[in-house]
Amino acid sequence: MRTLLILSVVFCLTVECAAQQPSSQAGANVAAQSKSKPNAEALRKYAGRYELEVGIIPVSTLDVTFEGGELWVKPTNIRKRRLVHKSKATFTDEIEGTPVVFKRDDEGKIASLTFRFEGESYTAQRVELPAPSLKGNTTFRLKGYSEARVVALAGTFNNWHQSQLLFAREGEEWVCRVDLNPGVHAYKFVVDGNWLLDPANPNTAEDDAGNLNNVVEVAEKP
Repeated sequence: MRTLLILSVVFCLTVECAAQQPSSQAGANVAAQSKSKPNAEALRKYAGRYELEVGIIPVSTLDVTFEGGELWVKPTNIRKRRLVHKSKATFTDEIEGTPVVFKRDDEGKIASLTFRFEGESYTAQRVELPAPSLKGNTTFRLKGYSEARVVALAGTFNNWHQSQLLFAREGEEWVCRVDLNPGVHAYKFVVDGNWLLDPANPNTAEDDAGNLNNVVEVAEKP
């Protein structure tokens, strides 16, 4: 009888340990995943605009944002996609399945990101966006696009720089004012990395590369 009692106790302890093991292992896995994924504060440090020189490839800007606890990237003329964290500063483009790697400068600040486009690797530098341009002799307006994050003006007057002259939201439209010298200037709007013609200006002309741009003429002061 005593032998049977001891065997029963041993059996019960064995079953109890076996039942607890999956739960403990699952908890360890969750803890490991939580530890490996950066927290919200760390992810926000990657957010910002990264850009390449216009004309190298169709992608000239990549806007990285932190939304819903995740990182997202919006390349030029391509829809926004999620960046899935893999390790340290390496993420994966959820749609393309290609790596996106952030790099820091000597001071430890995020300075660039490297991505792949059509099988080749490119590095985009992080840029600090200036305040909106609201003073000048020429005013540009764009209605709608209320959910846009970055609206910029680019043209022959600033060497087609896509992150230099920013619009500000005024009422139901975006407004940008700049000082332009007398003469004819070609330009376009850049909305969250997407280049578009000014819908309020029917005057257009093709450049040497065949791109259609708006044109505006600034008259000489009397």
